[in-house]
Amino acid sequence: MTNAVRVLVTPRDDNHYQRLLYAEMSTEEAVIRYLDRPTGSQSVNLLLAPVTLAWHRLGGYQLLHIHWVFKFHLPWARGAAAARLVMQWWFAVYLRAARLLGYRIVWTAHDIVPHSRVFYDDERALEILLNHVDVVIALSAATAARLAELGAKDVRIIPFGPFVAPSAARPERDAARQLLGIATNTFLVVSTGKVEPYKGVEELLHAAARLPEGSPVKVLVAGACANDSYRELVVRAGRDAAERAIIRLEWVPDDELTTILYAADFAAVAFVEVMNSSSVLTSLAFGVPVIVPDLANLSDVPERCVLRYAPEEDGLLEALERAAKLSPEQRSVMAEAAFAYANAADWSAVARATQGGYAELLARA
Repeated sequence: MTNAVRVLVTPRDDNHYQRLLYAEMSTEEAVIRYLDRPTGSQSVNLLLAPVTLAWHRLGGYQLLHIHWVFKFHLPWARGAAAARLVMQWWFAVYLRAARLLGYRIVWTAHDIVPHSRVFYDDERALEILLNHVDVVIALSAATAARLAELGAKDVRIIPFGPFVAPSAARPERDAARQLLGIATNTFLVVSTGKVEPYKGVEELLHAAARLPEGSPVKVLVAGACANDSYRELVVRAGRDAAERAIIRLEWVPDDELTTILYAADFAAVAFVEVMNSSSVLTSLAFGVPVIVPDLANLSDVPERCVLRYAPEEDGLLEALERAAKLSPEQRSVMAEAAFAYANAADWSAVARATQGGYAELLARA
């Protein structure tokens, strides 16, 4: 344990990524500590952040692994420009303090810029981050290429595994549908995971509403939606789709999510923009082919398990109709390809690669 790399991780999040990654790491080679808040006030915690870094540095911690930057958002400021500008400045101070204290910094680029605005200028904050980090972990080749364009110097591609593992006791499709109350002859297209504006869930529902009479397609949306205004938008779109839509805007336990995925014919996400998608990978891991817009950042998904559409007025509608017209044999081939692709990487491999990156960075330092 004395030679173990000591890593501070920030921020702690309920996203499955951290739990699955660090659970697989060898405690003999890496000591992981979340940089938890010392007080109950987010503002005070941010003010004390450089002191907290110094305290843990005295405790022997050598690496700072940043996953997201949302902790620099001040909810009480209600998006005030001045508060965002101060937080952008303080973010630079925080990173500079970490470097002066001797930390090596790793950033996992879950998103290149936050989906919800954090700083006064999120693009400038990204430049500041890239100027301070030693290693950037990209979750796909497309993300790595974009980061290189932005000036990232040391980018490692470490793909992530599915957030929900397929069950060994897989229920039959019809049995899963019976649990959900879905008819056997329905062509079920699902959208799972957090319901957020960048996923374009309302566009999927609008497309479903425009399907011709007699289409077997039904769309099931299942996931929590924390954005109240977007929630209203999705609910209205669901009403327009009427019997073609099932809307469940709440957190879905893993066992129920697996039932939904086993019942599905396809998954669909009408991304507005995206860098990486855990919901897409999780669907593929269950052998569910996906419908996605033809975006460069989704180019890593093999053609054999995806239907792409041009992000224009009728693109998604046409993709839904095209998917429903595939023969059972064609869908079976796509399902097998999806399962093979998504399950090629597991979390133990992700952990080993990340841990190896830690050790290499410290050895180089």
